[in-house]
Amino acid sequence: MSTDKTIRKLTTIAELKDMIVATRLSLPEQQERVARTALAHPEIVAFGTAQSLADRCGVSPSTVVRVATALGFDNFREFRQVFRQHIREISIRAADTLC
Repeated sequence: MSTDKTIRKLTTIAELKDMIVATRLSLPEQQERVARTALAHPEIVAFGTAQSLADRCGVSPSTVVRVATALGFDNFREFRQVFRQHIREISIRAADTLC
């Protein structure tokens, strides 16, 4: 009998925040700094690289990748995609209010 569980990938920043709270996720200090910066400034992740986020947080790019994997993503690119989608949604809502 298989005990494999399918874990649904997070697709929104709200889901990401909810997962962090629900699981009481605890990260090492440098990783927490990256996670907090990413959530507070989603545009940095959406338009940047692991290197640019690392520079902003004063950590190495490998720390940024470790945060992405700790949060359930396969890699930084997958992590960044959630932030890009978030920015798209904000842009669409803003455009709708202008029309």
